[in-house]
Amino acid sequence: MRCNQNTIIVDSQVVLVPYRREHVAKYHEWMTSPELQELTASEPLTLEQEYEMQRKWREDEDKLTFVILANEPSTSQSSSTSEPTSATEASWLKDLPMIGDVNLFLKGDPTDEDFEAEVEIMIAEPAYRRRGLAHTVLQLFLSYATSACHHALPAPPSHVHTLPPIPRTALVARIGMHNAPSIALFAKLGFVETKRVEVFEEVEMRWRDPEAGIGMREWKRGEVREVRFSEED
Repeated sequence: MRCNQNTIIVDSQVVLVPYRREHVAKYHEWMTSPELQELTASEPLTLEQEYEMQRKWREDEDKLTFVILANEPSTSQSSSTSEPTSATEASWLKDLPMIGDVNLFLKGDPTDEDFEAEVEIMIAEPAYRRRGLAHTVLQLFLSYATSACHHALPAPPSHVHTLPPIPRTALVARIGMHNAPSIALFAKLGFVETKRVEVFEEVEMRWRDPEAGIGMREWKRGEVREVRFSEED
Protein backbone atom coordinates (compact mmCIF):
# COMPACT_ATOMS: atom_id res chain seq x y z
CA MET A 1 0.00 0.00 0.00
CA ARG A 2 1.53 3.28 -1.11
CA CYS A 3 -0.07 5.32 1.67
CA ASN A 4 2.57 4.12 4.15
CA GLN A 5 5.52 4.07 1.75
CA ASN A 6 7.32 6.84 3.68
CA THR A 7 5.81 6.21 7.11
CA ILE A 8 7.56 4.68 10.12
CA ILE A 9 6.21 4.05 13.62
CA VAL A 10 8.84 4.44 16.35
CA ASP A 11 8.80 2.90 19.82
CA SER A 12 11.57 2.33 22.36
CA GLN A 13 11.54 -1.42 21.57
CA VAL A 14 10.69 -1.62 17.88
CA VAL A 15 10.38 0.44 14.71
CA LEU A 16 7.79 -0.40 12.06
CA VAL A 17 8.87 0.44 8.51
CA PRO A 18 7.33 -0.12 5.05
CA TYR A 19 8.22 -3.39 3.30
CA ARG A 20 10.92 -2.39 0.81
CA ARG A 21 13.15 -4.12 -1.71
CA GLU A 22 16.09 -4.31 0.72
CA HIS A 23 13.98 -6.48 3.05
CA VAL A 24 13.12 -9.16 0.49
CA ALA A 25 16.26 -11.33 0.75
CA LYS A 26 15.87 -11.67 4.52
CA TYR A 27 12.15 -12.36 4.21
CA HIS A 28 12.88 -15.04 1.61
CA GLU A 29 15.41 -16.64 3.97
CA TRP A 30 12.77 -16.75 6.71
CA MET A 31 10.19 -18.36 4.48
CA THR A 32 12.42 -21.33 3.66
CA SER A 33 11.68 -22.46 7.23
CA PRO A 34 9.07 -25.26 7.35
CA GLU A 35 7.98 -23.97 10.78
CA LEU A 36 7.19 -20.49 9.45
CA GLN A 37 5.56 -21.90 6.33
CA GLU A 38 3.22 -23.90 8.56
CA LEU A 39 2.51 -21.05 10.97
CA THR A 40 1.74 -18.62 8.14
CA ALA A 41 0.04 -21.17 5.85
CA SER A 42 2.47 -20.12 3.11
CA GLU A 43 3.98 -21.87 0.14
CA PRO A 44 7.71 -21.39 -0.56
CA LEU A 45 8.54 -18.95 -3.36
CA THR A 46 11.69 -18.35 -5.36
CA LEU A 47 13.67 -15.21 -4.58
CA GLU A 48 12.50 -13.61 -7.83
CA GLN A 49 8.89 -14.42 -6.93
CA GLU A 50 9.42 -12.76 -3.54
CA TYR A 51 10.70 -9.59 -5.25
CA GLU A 52 7.66 -9.59 -7.51
CA MET A 53 5.38 -10.11 -4.49
CA GLN A 54 6.99 -7.14 -2.73
CA ARG A 55 6.38 -4.92 -5.76
CA LYS A 56 2.77 -6.08 -5.93
CA TRP A 57 2.12 -5.53 -2.23
CA ARG A 58 3.57 -2.02 -2.51
CA GLU A 59 0.93 -1.20 -5.12
CA ASP A 60 -2.07 -3.10 -3.72
CA GLU A 61 -4.58 -0.90 -1.89
CA ASP A 62 -6.04 -3.78 0.12
CA LYS A 63 -2.88 -4.62 2.10
CA LEU A 64 -1.11 -2.61 4.79
CA THR A 65 2.30 -4.06 5.66
CA PHE A 66 5.10 -3.02 7.97
CA VAL A 67 8.40 -4.79 8.57
CA ILE A 68 9.34 -5.01 12.24
CA LEU A 69 12.82 -3.81 13.24
CA ALA A 70 14.21 -4.23 16.75
CA ASN A 71 15.13 -0.77 18.03
CA GLU A 72 18.70 -1.75 18.76
CA PRO A 73 21.80 -1.77 16.54
CA SER A 74 22.45 -5.05 14.75
CA THR A 75 25.51 -6.90 16.01
CA SER A 76 26.60 -7.23 12.38
CA GLN A 77 26.51 -3.46 11.87
CA SER A 78 28.30 -0.54 13.39
CA SER A 79 26.92 0.21 16.84
CA SER A 80 27.89 3.87 16.45
CA THR A 81 24.75 4.68 14.46
CA SER A 82 22.24 6.70 16.46
CA GLU A 83 18.86 8.15 15.74
CA PRO A 84 18.97 10.98 13.21
CA THR A 85 19.20 14.65 13.98
CA SER A 86 16.54 15.18 11.30
CA ALA A 87 13.13 13.60 11.86
CA THR A 88 12.87 12.78 8.15
CA GLU A 89 16.21 10.95 7.89
CA ALA A 90 15.95 7.19 7.20
CA SER A 91 19.59 6.04 7.00
CA TRP A 92 19.75 5.04 10.68
CA LEU A 93 17.15 2.33 10.10
CA LYS A 94 19.56 0.17 8.07
CA ASP A 95 21.45 -0.78 11.24
CA LEU A 96 18.39 -2.14 13.05
CA PRO A 97 17.84 -5.92 12.84
CA MET A 98 14.78 -7.11 10.90
CA ILE A 99 12.78 -9.49 13.08
CA GLY A 100 9.31 -9.95 11.55
CA ASP A 101 6.34 -8.33 9.86
CA VAL A 102 2.76 -7.28 10.57
CA ASN A 103 -0.07 -7.05 8.06
CA LEU A 104 -3.65 -5.92 7.58
CA PHE A 105 -5.64 -7.43 4.71
CA LEU A 106 -8.69 -5.38 3.78
CA LYS A 107 -11.66 -7.34 2.47
CA GLY A 108 -14.47 -5.36 0.87
CA ASP A 109 -15.27 -1.67 0.97
CA PRO A 110 -15.05 0.11 4.36
CA THR A 111 -18.62 1.31 3.86
CA ASP A 112 -19.93 -2.27 3.52
CA GLU A 113 -21.54 -3.97 6.52
CA ASP A 114 -19.43 -7.08 6.00
CA PHE A 115 -16.14 -5.20 5.59
CA GLU A 116 -13.31 -6.77 7.57
CA ALA A 117 -9.61 -6.19 8.16
CA GLU A 118 -7.66 -9.36 8.88
CA VAL A 119 -4.60 -8.96 11.12
CA GLU A 120 -1.48 -11.11 10.89
CA ILE A 121 1.85 -10.88 12.69
CA MET A 122 5.06 -12.89 12.50
CA ILE A 123 8.09 -12.64 14.78
CA ALA A 124 10.41 -14.66 12.58
CA GLU A 125 13.67 -14.36 14.51
CA PRO A 126 13.65 -16.89 17.39
CA ALA A 127 15.84 -14.69 19.60
CA TYR A 128 13.10 -12.05 19.69
CA ARG A 129 10.19 -14.32 20.58
CA ARG A 130 8.67 -14.57 24.05
CA ARG A 131 9.81 -11.02 24.87
CA GLY A 132 6.42 -9.34 24.56
CA LEU A 133 7.35 -7.70 21.27
CA ALA A 134 4.39 -9.10 19.32
CA HIS A 135 2.04 -7.54 21.88
CA THR A 136 3.79 -4.18 21.56
CA VAL A 137 3.87 -4.31 17.75
CA LEU A 138 0.18 -5.13 17.46
CA GLN A 139 -0.76 -2.25 19.75
CA LEU A 140 1.33 0.21 17.70
CA PHE A 141 0.04 -1.15 14.41
CA LEU A 142 -3.63 -1.32 15.36
CA SER A 143 -3.52 2.12 17.00
CA TYR A 144 -2.18 3.50 13.73
CA ALA A 145 -4.68 1.66 11.53
CA THR A 146 -7.76 2.45 13.61
CA SER A 147 -7.11 6.10 14.39
CA ALA A 148 -6.97 9.29 12.41
CA CYS A 149 -3.50 10.13 13.72
CA HIS A 150 -1.84 9.38 10.40
CA HIS A 151 -4.03 11.96 8.69
CA ALA A 152 -2.05 14.67 10.51
CA LEU A 153 0.95 13.75 8.35
CA PRO A 154 1.67 15.63 5.11
CA ALA A 155 -0.90 14.74 2.45
CA PRO A 156 0.37 12.12 -0.03
CA PRO A 157 0.34 12.79 -3.78
CA SER A 158 -3.13 12.82 -5.31
CA HIS A 159 -2.58 9.46 -7.04
CA VAL A 160 -1.85 7.72 -3.71
CA HIS A 161 -4.83 6.14 -1.95
CA THR A 162 -5.17 7.18 1.70
CA LEU A 163 -6.17 4.69 4.36
CA PRO A 164 -9.26 5.72 6.32
CA PRO A 165 -9.37 4.78 10.01
CA ILE A 166 -10.38 1.12 10.27
CA PRO A 167 -13.30 0.47 12.65
CA ARG A 168 -12.15 -1.74 15.50
CA THR A 169 -15.24 -3.87 15.05
CA ALA A 170 -13.96 -4.81 11.57
CA LEU A 171 -10.76 -6.37 12.95
CA VAL A 172 -10.42 -10.15 12.70
CA ALA A 173 -7.61 -12.66 13.25
CA ARG A 174 -7.59 -16.25 12.01
CA ILE A 175 -5.23 -18.49 13.94
CA GLY A 176 -4.38 -22.17 13.95
CA MET A 177 -6.41 -23.70 16.75
CA HIS A 178 -3.30 -25.31 18.23
CA ASN A 179 -1.40 -22.00 18.33
CA ALA A 180 -2.18 -21.20 21.97
CA PRO A 181 0.35 -18.32 22.31
CA SER A 182 -1.18 -16.41 19.40
CA ILE A 183 -4.71 -16.99 20.66
CA ALA A 184 -3.69 -15.65 24.07
CA LEU A 185 -1.93 -12.69 22.44
CA PHE A 186 -5.03 -11.54 20.58
CA ALA A 187 -7.19 -12.13 23.65
CA LYS A 188 -5.01 -9.62 25.54
CA LEU A 189 -5.85 -7.06 22.86
CA GLY A 190 -9.59 -7.47 23.24
CA PHE A 191 -10.28 -10.14 20.63
CA VAL A 192 -12.64 -13.00 21.43
CA GLU A 193 -13.22 -16.33 19.71
CA THR A 194 -16.21 -16.11 17.39
CA LYS A 195 -15.86 -19.24 15.28
CA ARG A 196 -13.99 -22.53 14.93
CA VAL A 197 -13.43 -24.03 11.50
CA GLU A 198 -12.53 -27.63 12.22
CA VAL A 199 -11.76 -28.55 8.62
CA PHE A 200 -9.00 -25.90 8.53
CA GLU A 201 -8.12 -26.33 12.24
CA GLU A 202 -8.58 -22.59 12.57
CA VAL A 203 -9.96 -20.21 15.18
CA GLU A 204 -11.56 -16.91 14.19
CA MET A 205 -11.20 -14.06 16.70
CA ARG A 206 -12.80 -10.62 16.44
CA TRP A 207 -12.39 -7.46 18.46
CA ARG A 208 -15.30 -6.74 20.78
CA ASP A 209 -16.44 -3.53 22.43
CA PRO A 210 -15.12 -3.27 26.04
CA GLU A 211 -18.44 -1.67 27.03
CA ALA A 212 -19.91 -5.12 26.57
CA GLY A 213 -17.56 -6.34 29.30
CA ILE A 214 -14.90 -7.56 26.88
CA GLY A 215 -11.73 -5.84 25.75
CA MET A 216 -8.75 -3.96 27.05
CA ARG A 217 -7.55 -0.44 27.75
CA GLU A 218 -6.42 1.82 24.93
CA TRP A 219 -3.64 0.39 22.82
CA LYS A 220 -0.15 1.83 23.03
CA ARG A 221 0.68 4.41 20.37
CA GLY A 222 4.00 4.92 18.67
CA GLU A 223 5.53 8.05 17.21
CA VAL A 224 4.39 8.22 13.58
CA ARG A 225 6.97 9.88 11.33
CA GLU A 226 7.28 10.67 7.65
CA VAL A 227 10.80 9.92 6.44
CA ARG A 228 12.68 10.19 3.16
CA PHE A 229 13.42 6.78 1.61
CA SER A 230 15.23 6.38 -1.68
CA GLU A 231 13.03 5.71 -4.69
CA GLU A 232 12.30 2.06 -5.56
CA ASP A 233 11.89 0.74 -9.08
